[in-house]
Amino acid sequence: MVTIFYSAALALSVVFFMILWSIGHNQNISSLLMSFTCVILHNGACLALSVSQNVEEAMLANRVIYLAATFLPFFLLLNICHLLRVHIGGRKLLLLTFINIAVLCCTYTAGYTDWYYKNVSIDRSEGFTRLVKEYGPLHWVFLTVLVGYVAAMAIIMIVALFRQQRCSYKYATVLLVSVLVTFASYFGQRLLGSKVEITVYIYIVQEIIVLLIFRRMVMYDVSKVVSDNLEQSENSGYIIFNRKKQFMGCNNAAKRFLPELKSLLIDHTIPEENAYLYENIGSNLRDESRYVYYLKRDMREFKVSVTPAYRDNKTEWTGYIVEITDDTGQRDYIHLLNNYNDELSKSVKEQTAHIRQMQDKLILGMADMVEGRDSSTGGHIKRTSDVIRIFTGQLRKGECRMELSDEFLDNVVKAAPMHDLGKIAIDDEILRKPGKFTPEEFEIMKTHSAKGAEIIRKILDGAESEEFADIAVNIAHYHHEKWNGKGYPDRLSGEDIPVEARIMALADVFDALVSKRCYKDAMTYSRAFGIIEEALGEHFDPVLGREFLKCRPMLESYYDESLAVQEDVQAG
Repeated sequence: MVTIFYSAALALSVVFFMILWSIGHNQNISSLLMSFTCVILHNGACLALSVSQNVEEAMLANRVIYLAATFLPFFLLLNICHLLRVHIGGRKLLLLTFINIAVLCCTYTAGYTDWYYKNVSIDRSEGFTRLVKEYGPLHWVFLTVLVGYVAAMAIIMIVALFRQQRCSYKYATVLLVSVLVTFASYFGQRLLGSKVEITVYIYIVQEIIVLLIFRRMVMYDVSKVVSDNLEQSENSGYIIFNRKKQFMGCNNAAKRFLPELKSLLIDHTIPEENAYLYENIGSNLRDESRYVYYLKRDMREFKVSVTPAYRDNKTEWTGYIVEITDDTGQRDYIHLLNNYNDELSKSVKEQTAHIRQMQDKLILGMADMVEGRDSSTGGHIKRTSDVIRIFTGQLRKGECRMELSDEFLDNVVKAAPMHDLGKIAIDDEILRKPGKFTPEEFEIMKTHSAKGAEIIRKILDGAESEEFADIAVNIAHYHHEKWNGKGYPDRLSGEDIPVEARIMALADVFDALVSKRCYKDAMTYSRAFGIIEEALGEHFDPVLGREFLKCRPMLESYYDESLAVQEDVQAG
């Protein structure tokens, strides 16, 4: 009966070993396989011991039992570490192996010395053979190591729990409990003096638990599921190269995308004769960095990602993984979207330019309307705008110490026609007066600068950039201020006057000097430039004034032509 008991245990352990192999033959299950192998050895040795005929045969079977019993806890520890994703370094593994070998050597002294067994004999009184032994001092070494393994498993689980590692604590707990039950049964039968090794079936139950856990792990193993799906993927091709850039394999999708792969030989580099693959794949296997590029072929466009491959420890570079994805649809969509964006941007720019053109014309129309009410300043708006354009051209040369950007100067040119827009609020009796103003009338006339600033702020608020609006407001408000602080409306002086207003002041006064008004004749160019030069540091910014004087040839040429045209129009 005992022989059948052990034979059934051996048969079950072999069956479970085969089941484990069938479930995980393509997985990294070396520690599981070894633990199942230990169970087979243990159960087989128990059967051999039960039918042995003498002490020598019994001791041989007993040594095999100790071989399995010594290394089984070691492999169970590795299984729990695998479940908890705890890495054991090579040195620790080597140390544990040496400990196991030392313990095994201690057990193998049994029968030769009295260190492990003081006395040993066999008992066949109940129809089967069992060893009767009296333990020696070295037996405590074996028991101590067993207890050490159980403690190590418990400690590893507690540490993993506190580190909050992403692992299956449920599976690890079940396995640890089964291990504790196994060891408890081992010590229990020793204390109770059981004549039959019940641990053979405890091991069988443990194997059932391991198989259930492992089957579920394999079913939901992320790396395995991802690997299988990538291998069968129809949308992404994968090519593997080693560090020497030798071809190591590819999936079917890669062969479909690049038929030239079918001619490549394993462990061979891409030959230069295979020009397409050599130029588009082989030449891009450069170093350990990651990079992405696009590959066009016929009407299709592929995204190629080159990624370095590493071993499990993530430190040793082993080669390259080339991922090829058909990105034709996405690239076509991007091209279509870019074209749409370009067209939309172009349309927006055209509409914006049209709106600004309308706005500029409206502003200029208002300025012309104001000038039409002022009988003394015919053509002043246009001429001062042109003078500003000539003057800012000189400032763009960079000879001036001031750093004025092109955008700023463009805004000054654009804002110049609005400088007298406040005259729209001046009464016609004053504005259209043919002679000089009385002091009272002049005080009223001076209010046009502040009123112009208010009008421009309201017109441009939200319609133009804040920078342009500020420039236009400053030009209207402060173009009558003087460098010495004796101007109006706020009696600002020096650099407290905005630079755009100082620029406008030069153009405004110069046009007033060289133009004919109802109350005066036009001055000669020499007299006008002389007055401006004399007023540098008093009326005008001395730095800007010197730059303005450099514009004399261009200004004289412009006014000769402009005033001649104006006289012809008036004569006609």
